[in-house]
Amino acid sequence: MRPRVSLTQGVVEGTHDQGAHHFLRLPYAAPPVGDLRWRPPSPPQSWEGVYDASYFGPACPQTRGAIFDLRVSEQSEDCLHLNIWTRTLDRGARQPVMVWIHGGGFVGGAGSEDGLDGTSLSGQGVTVVTLNYRLGAFGYAAHPDIGANFAVLDQIAALKWVAENIEAFGGDPDNVTVFGQSAGAASVRALLSAYRAKGLFHRAILQSAGFEPAASQPKPPGPERTLAATRELFAKLGGDVEAARNASTDEVLALSEALAGIRPPAGQVHTPANLVWTPISDDREVAEGDNFVGWPAEVPVMLGVVDNEARYFLPPNAPVAPEVLENMAKALAGRYAEEVLDLFAASGATTYEALDQLFTTAVFTEPALATLKRFAALNRVVYYYHFGRVSPGFLKSGHLAKHTAEIRYLFGNLSPDEEYDDTDAALSRDVQSAWVSFARTGKPSLPDGSVWPRYGADASGMTIIGDTLQAAPFVGKELTGIIHRLRS
Repeated sequence: MRPRVSLTQGVVEGTHDQGAHHFLRLPYAAPPVGDLRWRPPSPPQSWEGVYDASYFGPACPQTRGAIFDLRVSEQSEDCLHLNIWTRTLDRGARQPVMVWIHGGGFVGGAGSEDGLDGTSLSGQGVTVVTLNYRLGAFGYAAHPDIGANFAVLDQIAALKWVAENIEAFGGDPDNVTVFGQSAGAASVRALLSAYRAKGLFHRAILQSAGFEPAASQPKPPGPERTLAATRELFAKLGGDVEAARNASTDEVLALSEALAGIRPPAGQVHTPANLVWTPISDDREVAEGDNFVGWPAEVPVMLGVVDNEARYFLPPNAPVAPEVLENMAKALAGRYAEEVLDLFAASGATTYEALDQLFTTAVFTEPALATLKRFAALNRVVYYYHFGRVSPGFLKSGHLAKHTAEIRYLFGNLSPDEEYDDTDAALSRDVQSAWVSFARTGKPSLPDGSVWPRYGADASGMTIIGDTLQAAPFVGKELTGIIHRLRS
């Protein structure tokens, strides 16, 4: 018999497979279509009879960006759904709840992606939730006539739905971890500063994003680029909000894609710092500056990076002209460009390897360090990891520990065609255990049961994730230190 759950909206019927109950495409808000486009999410509608939650709903409109197989072919603005995996439907189970916000550059991805399947992770005694949120211009348009941060409001609406309904899926509404990678991690950072998010989560994990702006940026990026892109979007859709709301999904999507990024100058490469459709500090939904209004002092945070973030964006071992490396050194290391280039020359790195190290350090690792220091100065409980495991398949392909590499370990979805081995399987179990112990207690564990060292103002530690998880004193690389000097 298929599992059923009664919610305030009505009765839902899921499926049971591999020891887990699956409840998919559960609507957490009304479809944001027609006059509801570019408005805060409205409450979900109720239904009569039994709602079939056995299959994924459509992905939000997108042209690119998904990290893994979406597992759906349909796209629709009626996409504000979430998915749940749990081993128990006992309301008294009070399992930790882990709510994943997917990445994809704010323009792609969905909670249905195969790498995010929660079947394995739910076996660790947690209730796993993934969700869709509006993407591109649909979720991040910003204009005085409409407001901004609709995707952030979607995520808050999903967290409110979880607070009201997750007990029916064995979850504890008073122990919710919000976690995400890349754009998902940046979304978590936005929630820390979101007025309406306070109290809706109790732990937070930021994986490979959600950090301080790159040190090479003269000032934090403001909302100007998003506001300008929205003005252009509306102008091309008829000149005002009403005309834009009446435009077709395809029309908005095409313009969203066309306006999605600032192209780098000739001789440079594109980085995530060039994105346009992102959360912005509007001081209406997301507070300005470093005012973390959505982050109660007792909420611990875990954050980290992977060794070769850049190799997700740069084809492995692609030919890189020396002048490109030189240009990027000037762009990312500023007045220390020559010192950085000398460091690479002394190391014997190829131009591709040097560009990987520079891109990874300037856009991810050094901003993570700056974030650690900021959070420690606020006396927050913070844990830091550095992921460097390279599977046999990723070694062969040259991807190494690229951006997104840790996700399949976390969810326990190591696909055989990517040539993972027994070391990877064991590491996946240890990574799951660490993340789940953090969700359960606020303290991530090592394989021997001890707690990860904290990063703090006095004694700072980190956890290195290679073939195993190992605690270590916090030690930054020389390149990170050079770029970090740009902040002084």
